Amino acid sequence: MSGFNLVVPSKIIFGEGKIHTLNKYILEYGDNILFLCGKTSLKASGMYDKIIENFESDNISYEIHSIKEEPSVEIIDNLASEYRNKRVDAIVSIGGGSVIDTGKALSSMLKEDRSIKDFLEGVGTRTPSGKKVPFIAVPTTSGTGSEATKNAVIKGMDGEVRFKKSIRHDNLMPNVALVDPVLTLNCPKNVTMQSGIDAFCQLLEAYICTNSNTFTDMLAEKGLKRMCESILSAYNNGEDLDARNDVAYASLLSGICMANAGLTTIHGFAGVIGGFYDNIPHGAICASLLHGATVVNIQKIKDFEPNNPAAYKYAKIGAFLMDANYSPDRHEVFFRAVVDTLKSWNEEMNIPRLSDFGIEEDDFWKILEEAKQRYNPVKLSNSEMEKILEYSY
Repeated sequence: MSGFNLVVPSKIIFGEGKIHTLNKYILEYGDNILFLCGKTSLKASGMYDKIIENFESDNISYEIHSIKEEPSVEIIDNLASEYRNKRVDAIVSIGGGSVIDTGKALSSMLKEDRSIKDFLEGVGTRTPSGKKVPFIAVPTTSGTGSEATKNAVIKGMDGEVRFKKSIRHDNLMPNVALVDPVLTLNCPKNVTMQSGIDAFCQLLEAYICTNSNTFTDMLAEKGLKRMCESILSAYNNGEDLDARNDVAYASLLSGICMANAGLTTIHGFAGVIGGFYDNIPHGAICASLLHGATVVNIQKIKDFEPNNPAAYKYAKIGAFLMDANYSPDRHEVFFRAVVDTLKSWNEEMNIPRLSDFGIEEDDFWKILEEAKQRYNPVKLSNSEMEKILEYSY
């Protein structure tokens, strides 16, 4: 068995109704918090008023900020300037990935004296100190897995060029990840698709990537099986609590796997596209790329590296999708199940194409110039990378 290092939240609390235990974890750090929430999801769940009532009944002082967009350099810098010299015992983010990433980045920046841009990978030159304000993440969507990752994605401008880059440090992992599937019941279909497929991509990529390990493989298999069984049910019937439980659990595992194994071409493309084109949801980009990237990877493995460990793993995913037992002599059948199922998901969940975002084929060159293969299980040529975009267009 190969060795591994694992970074996870200090505490993970999962289950229906766990939102009602939130104050217990807040009070471990103090009674004065900065509360970040989304624009609609929390209020739609009916929990917002109850959470505020609970704060007040336990004498927890709070300031509220509503996060209406993906975190940017400007947003983080402004919030850091506002709160750096105030007493903040903990930051609590209740919302989707943007809300959690905002809180995660801000928890670090309250302990630094510079712009977050200086700490972004590929943009700045500094490394975060690792000091932070305690941070509690409570997701209301099942997708980014940000409640269990050690990075936050920040958008900005570098001269005339848009970017999305990460601030990253092991200590940015949330102190508490509290996952209550009930909070996801009111997610609209498009958000369920975008966030759910993002989580599926993170599980898939962490599973097949060259940096995976025994532990992340075990978690990824658990998450992929739950996602294969339940993502369509969660999409088609948002009030199916069993399906919401499965997808929320899979999303949590996707964050742990991504943080400890890494990703491949899907996210290698998605970060670049999301940087070039503003206001395209990250999960929608990943969803549009999923089928094409899978077709190209499987074909390359079949043609040139049939003994690549990813061959077994793609076949195992096919077995999950078919609800069948894995058998090494049925790889071709399982490969076809993966490709066909992902193609059918495009229609069943109304997954957009890259062209739907206003991306032009003439833009492919600049995307390809910046796209990263990361830990992809096979090395792809430029023409194979371009095929992914063509399949996704």
